[in-house]
Amino acid sequence: MAAPVLTAEASLPGWGTRLRDSLRRGGKVALGAWRSFRRLIGTLFTIGFSLLPLSVLLLALPAVSPNEAVLTETVPPARNWRQRLGRRLFALLTAVAMLIVLFAFALEVVSHLPPSSGQLSIVAKKLLGYSVADFVPDDPPPADLPPGQVWLTAPELLERRDTLRKAAARQNLGPIEKREAEERLAEVEAEIAERLPRSPRLRLMLDPELAPWLAVPLWKLMPRPLIEQWPFVLLTMYAADFVLLLFIGRVPLAYNFRYLWVRKRDTLLTGLAFTVVVALVIILLAFVNGMYKLNESTGVPGNVLVLSEGSTDELFSNMARGDADNVERQVITSDQWGRPIGPVGVARAIFTADGTLQRLPPNAPKDLPGAVYLASREAYLVMNQAVPTPPGELPRRRFLQIRAFQDVRIGAAVHNIELEPGGSWFSANAIDPGPPAPDGRQYLQCTLGQGVAAILGEDIGKKRLEVGDTFEVGDRYWKVVGIMKTGGTAYGSEIWTGSENPVVRASGKGDKFTTLVLRMEDDSEASAKAMAWYLNEVYEQAKLKAFAEPDYYRELTKTNEQFLSAIILVAVIMAVGGVFGVMNTMFASIAARIKEVGVLRILGFKRWQILISFMIESLTIAVIGGTLGCLLGLLADGWEASSTMSGGQGGGKSVTLTMIVDGPILAAGFLFTLIMGRLGGLVPALSAMRLNILESLR
Repeated sequence: MAAPVLTAEASLPGWGTRLRDSLRRGGKVALGAWRSFRRLIGTLFTIGFSLLPLSVLLLALPAVSPNEAVLTETVPPARNWRQRLGRRLFALLTAVAMLIVLFAFALEVVSHLPPSSGQLSIVAKKLLGYSVADFVPDDPPPADLPPGQVWLTAPELLERRDTLRKAAARQNLGPIEKREAEERLAEVEAEIAERLPRSPRLRLMLDPELAPWLAVPLWKLMPRPLIEQWPFVLLTMYAADFVLLLFIGRVPLAYNFRYLWVRKRDTLLTGLAFTVVVALVIILLAFVNGMYKLNESTGVPGNVLVLSEGSTDELFSNMARGDADNVERQVITSDQWGRPIGPVGVARAIFTADGTLQRLPPNAPKDLPGAVYLASREAYLVMNQAVPTPPGELPRRRFLQIRAFQDVRIGAAVHNIELEPGGSWFSANAIDPGPPAPDGRQYLQCTLGQGVAAILGEDIGKKRLEVGDTFEVGDRYWKVVGIMKTGGTAYGSEIWTGSENPVVRASGKGDKFTTLVLRMEDDSEASAKAMAWYLNEVYEQAKLKAFAEPDYYRELTKTNEQFLSAIILVAVIMAVGGVFGVMNTMFASIAARIKEVGVLRILGFKRWQILISFMIESLTIAVIGGTLGCLLGLLADGWEASSTMSGGQGGGKSVTLTMIVDGPILAAGFLFTLIMGRLGGLVPALSAMRLNILESLR
């Protein structure tokens, strides 16, 4: 008998069936994933549409349902696809036209408000900080790029070129430095010429006609109110939208408000979520707002702040005492663009018989006996201090900022700082002539800013230190001889003393200073900017880095931007919770009123009226909670807090600031609650609109 032959089908029984089953299951999974993706995209679009004005949504409703009447009682049914397409296109066009009208109206209204800037404009600039050129492809780095060599993108390459052009154009460069700068510039320009043919992004950024439109951040192309006052623009648009709704048609508002009152417990609990979120957001924004106001108020418009070249902060600057002698005598006659502005020099003053300074007019004789320049020579340093702790607690330490003056009377005049009644300035060596300290040595004199006086006062159980109080730092005892009026400035967190103070000399700052601050004769910021440019670009006796003082403190905003980014992240996280809370409440509310929705439809209310009705119900909860949140957040106005401001390149200053709640912050908080109400209310409102009359009445 012959042996049986094993075929492929016999060796693999059911192989084709298993393959078909696997393909079928894979197809079902892929189809399910595709449907889930479509639903997700649809939900995201729906959530995005919820931010549009309600009148725009109503006018666009026939684009989804061509047989739905909005502006009229009835509409004849569309009999063919052409009529349906025409109605959809007309609905979209009217909705876009309404959106443009509302937007233009809001911009026009807000443009008449006083201009403002700050953290809200920074948010807009961050969101709109991209240009079309950012999305244009750049040439990739070559495969044979030498190890260690950095490949610059097109924007980095052009920025490098511009920096080198400014460096090569400096008038105070030596021959060797100028030749090196020109050689580096030639290398960069040669690289640009080489990469230009194969880099579309580089060609766009160098195009003289397209670059001003396509290679600049989008915010530069936007209207000013939309960048600086965007919360007011959106609130004005929503307010105008609500007025339009009252003219478009009737909505069962009385029914919704009555229901909110009947279920007032649920309404208040849901509104409480809005209250907490909005109050926290306003408090956090008030903190950052206080930082910005502190920066703005510290810099005196007519002052020039001079550091040693290469310094990123006062802490890292080192200047010889002789460097200031020539600087304070400089006179400028034109600004950085060659426009005549002068002659303008450093202001002068003379000491009166009682030791105070009297400002001299610009035309006073140059050789007037006793005249001094209002040029403050200062040494800025940070010292470590042990914080008194109760027994059993771990030891703690803090950093204290000390500013030492060669003549504090000149420094006070330059910085516009006065003493509170009962105080006095210290001597140059800061040695107190009174009874000795507990260690047998004389006390060291100092004056305190109001912020640091409060911090040190907590160590001895006082609201703040006063004249005559003492403290220990740098292994020496110090005596307070004056409290400075420093409210709203960074100097409130500083200790001022003399440059001959033994502790200052021991730190290595006694024979040099870190900062030279000049007061211009005409007290104008334009002259301060021109003098800063002159010292940076033209002055040859020393290499310096000069700023108009307001510009220097504006640079110390990197920390503010970090705080602001963190606040936005926290706000988004809290908003997600608030949105889902509103959705849950509205879905439960609609589920309990399905029959009532059917009755409203029988009474003649259209689908869109049901949609608007429940959207307004959600927004009412948001407005109640948001208003309470704004009121609670308003209580934070005037609170004091501590922080650090830095330019992001090391250094920085610890400051005590006052939190400020102003109109733009309240507008942002109220807008935030409206957005949460819209995002949380549209999806439940759509579910109520889709209910069939007969199904809802069963």
